Amino acid sequence: MVAKRLGKKKTAMLVAVLVLVVSAALGFMVVRILSHNRERELFEQQFSELEISTEPISDQERDEYTVPPERPRYLYIPAAGVGKTRLIALGVKSPGDDGNQQLDVPKNINDVGWYDCQINPLVDRRCAQTTLPGSGHYGVATLLTGHTCFSRTMRCVFDNLSKLERGDAITIERGDGEKLEYTVRSVEIVKLADVDMKKAVRSIELDKEGLTLITCAGKYRGTVDANGVPTADKRVLVYATRNE
Repeated sequence: MVAKRLGKKKTAMLVAVLVLVVSAALGFMVVRILSHNRERELFEQQFSELEISTEPISDQERDEYTVPPERPRYLYIPAAGVGKTRLIALGVKSPGDDGNQQLDVPKNINDVGWYDCQINPLVDRRCAQTTLPGSGHYGVATLLTGHTCFSRTMRCVFDNLSKLERGDAITIERGDGEKLEYTVRSVEIVKLADVDMKKAVRSIELDKEGLTLITCAGKYRGTVDANGVPTADKRVLVYATRNE
């Protein structure tokens, strides 16, 4: 009888412990879900303030996107999880307080922008001719930019850009369907103040067409750009060259 009572007490204690463990786990999950939801709300608010959409792009929208034959249309980077992504022509913003102009950004977190030097609010600073991918201009690099989401619940197109390695493949599909193949040559992460835009628009190998991709990295707190807009404190730069 004593043994049975002891056995029942042990069973009751084990059940109580299991209940506490399960309750604690459920409580942690609830807190984590609430935390993730709050995180998502904050990032959606920040993007909204910058007039950047977080809405997914449908397959139909992607398929119906068209550009002139010689212009870049889609981007593919298998190693970074980027597949059939729209390439949007971007210019630079109006000058800041220091007189400098910054590269504009895509208006959707799922698009990638390519720099078109003819898009500039200052007419006298527009280039005479845009250098396009596949145009045969050696020593020059096409510049691509996309968003990174510093979130566990939202995905931006360039979240995995920093994971690229030398030798990884990048493909640009033009409006006429021709696919241009590139190979990653170098990946670097630098402080925002140390970004060299002159280097970014030069090919890393001067006897080949270049491609440079840039996105945010580091921490997204306490840093602002030249116009006072919150931004990350570092940048990822991927340098690639076209396969001949």
